[in-house]
Amino acid sequence: MLRKSDVVKAILVLIAASFIINLGFSALGPLFPYLVLALKGVLRELPELTMGVIEAHQGALEFGLLMAAFMATRAPMSAFSGFLSDIFGRKRTIVVGMMLYLVATTGFILSRDVASLILFRAVQGIGSAMVWPVAEAYLADVTGRWQRGRAVSAFMASMLIAELIGPGIGVAIYKVWVAVFGGADYVMAIKSPIIFLAVMVLGSLITTIFLPSIPTTRSNPEIKTGLEEVRSILKTLPKTISRSLKIMYLNGIINGFSLGIIETALIVYVIQFIVKDPAYIGLYYIVSSAAALPATLLSGYIADRIRRRKPIIVLGYVVGRGTFFIMPLIRDPALFLMLAIPSSMTFGISVPAMMALQADIAPREVRGSIFGIQELFMNSGVLAGSILGGWLTQILTIQIYRVAACQIQGIALPFWITGALGALTTILFALYVKEPE
Repeated sequence: MLRKSDVVKAILVLIAASFIINLGFSALGPLFPYLVLALKGVLRELPELTMGVIEAHQGALEFGLLMAAFMATRAPMSAFSGFLSDIFGRKRTIVVGMMLYLVATTGFILSRDVASLILFRAVQGIGSAMVWPVAEAYLADVTGRWQRGRAVSAFMASMLIAELIGPGIGVAIYKVWVAVFGGADYVMAIKSPIIFLAVMVLGSLITTIFLPSIPTTRSNPEIKTGLEEVRSILKTLPKTISRSLKIMYLNGIINGFSLGIIETALIVYVIQFIVKDPAYIGLYYIVSSAAALPATLLSGYIADRIRRRKPIIVLGYVVGRGTFFIMPLIRDPALFLMLAIPSSMTFGISVPAMMALQADIAPREVRGSIFGIQELFMNSGVLAGSILGGWLTQILTIQIYRVAACQIQGIALPFWITGALGALTTILFALYVKEPE
């Protein structure tokens, strides 16, 4: 274990690295869908100057494929990177992952078509798998059980603070670029926040170099890990703990599937039915992060104080699931923004407590693999959901169905599937997951 001063340093370095890189990616977020539409040819000028409706559903399948490419590499690599970090060290794995982020970001700048974007999203997925599950395992390794929730909350909060600030920066960079260079090269204008992202990725990479090294958790570096190892570990644990981990894995794949569906549907719905200007998407992300931030900070702190994780997680699940049934019925921009508050609080409340609970349950010597397999299930769900979500959104968006006396836009279906699956995971978690004493 590290000395107390080194533990504080490690936590601060991870928080700083997380903040810097997420600031860059969140700055790109509001413009990235428009980049896809521009490279595909659906968008032929600056979005805010487009007359009539932007037919965003024409890019829905590509939105889904971009997410699928990210998850197709992130899912298997998450399981393997956890094992690698158990053998070769958490720090080395994280630094290599940051380098791959830099490669992907450079590729985004150079991309001239959607196929290139998809390729570099796949590279980004590998980098992501080598950074975040390993960083979570690192935090679990250097903190005690009843300090872990606060450390995880602070780590998650750094992401949310970045996501609160980043979209505004990205939109501001775009608007300044247009004001200075004009909108003739609208593709480069939409790409302008990627330059800021590249600088942030480089800064985050430099920051992680200062991360203290911790001893590896395996003395035998034999490559015999992944699903087989975790399955054998589950057999040796008490029945209630083994069942709890299995339900967390099941919930991970279901929640990932839901996320994959809703990501594309939400973007298409906003662009096509609410507001065309990228500034609105930036504002949506800002409101979401502003709501999730205090929830994230309080979640781990309260869980540590009451020495219970499960009630906090269930509360988070319950808070925002119902909003997905309402969202596709709303066209008013202000009201739609208000619905972002409870939906994002689900993430803010439940995730820090969930990460801490998983660390409480997982044996330390294979904690990296346990975290990695959880990421594998979650990401596999997103992979399947993003492809299905892109396909459903593309074919359903312009369809109209009559339900009783009401006319319902077909794009409502992906939202309602997400809400129903959220209810299912809440029930499973509440009934079958047990905290260790």
